[in-house]
Amino acid sequence: MFLVQGQTVAAVGPYKGLQQVRKIVEDTMRNIHPIYNIKALMIKRELAKDPKLKNENWERFLPKFNSKNLSKRKQPKKKSKNEYTPFPPPQAESKIDKQLASGEYFLKEEQQQARKTQDKGGKTS
Repeated sequence: MFLVQGQTVAAVGPYKGLQQVRKIVEDTMRNIHPIYNIKALMIKRELAKDPKLKNENWERFLPKFNSKNLSKRKQPKKKSKNEYTPFPPPQAESKIDKQLASGEYFLKEEQQQARKTQDKGGKTS
């Protein structure tokens, strides 16, 4: 005899019967329908009555159930995480910052125009 109350199962009976109940309950928790185990137990009971088969291996008589639900589900691919840095990436230099670094910012308009024409002339020839 066994009683199911929520997620708790209580069983009373002989030790061998408790082992069978435990196996059925654990398989049920693993999403295997209890009818498969009950059917195997019924076959074993019939085989135990036959004196010729009493001491033989019963594996050939027991059904073999190939469950399609037991296949492991595909795990989603995990994205590789970049190493965490508390500092934001450096800002790109602005046009004025580049001019300050090269010294162009301090040139007069005429000198800037002359430099641009010289650069253009130097690149084409």
